[in-house]
Amino acid sequence: MGAARFLIALALALVAAAAPPPAAPPKVLLLTRQQFKPGRAHARERLERATAAIYNRLDVPVYWLELAAFTGTPEALFFDPFDSFEEVEKAGSAIGALKEAHPELVRLQAGINDTLSAQSAILAVRRDSPGVDEINLAKARFMRMLVVRASPGEDPPSMAGGTPGIIYEVMSGMPGPVFLVFQPMAAFTEIPAAAVTHGTVVEDAVYAVEPEMSHVSREFAGENRELWMKALQ
Repeated sequence: MGAARFLIALALALVAAAAPPPAAPPKVLLLTRQQFKPGRAHARERLERATAAIYNRLDVPVYWLELAAFTGTPEALFFDPFDSFEEVEKAGSAIGALKEAHPELVRLQAGINDTLSAQSAILAVRRDSPGVDEINLAKARFMRMLVVRASPGEDPPSMAGGTPGIIYEVMSGMPGPVFLVFQPMAAFTEIPAAAVTHGTVVEDAVYAVEPEMSHVSREFAGENRELWMKALQ
């Protein structure tokens, strides 16, 4: 087991190398959407908390924010940050090795899958937008997501009035052209205007950040200890 843990740590170290600031909006986003079977949402939450606790205990440097629907259709979003497509591939291999060494993670994932009615994954790349470099995701307690459809060849949308937002162009997982716009909020009372400069908003929902079902780095958590450090204890 000691040798196996060493190999896992070595593989995961490759993922953590050359990381951007800990709470910066990622350059590459893997977004997983989950809907639940009737009456199974609480069971899924319990299993997700147990999974996140194991990742936190092992200090695995493959991270995600879990976002729970606050408005709109009940669902969960997994907001997985990466700096490149290569990191996405390395993370998949590292998690596979982790599950081989910790069969309880396989059992928990099977239980989670049994609670789901639907699941989809979206891979997207961040585009430049005003104010994006000042956004600190660790401060967010809520996240608004707009799904914006565009015409072929159209530039990425931006928020009307210069409202800060994180703009992602979907590479796979949805028929395009389509963009995702995220607006982090420290409180629900701060909900900003949703108008975009061009394109058509086809979906608009607000999600609550769920620290105890997320797995973030200690550096990320240190940006907002009040919200995050309890989840890592």
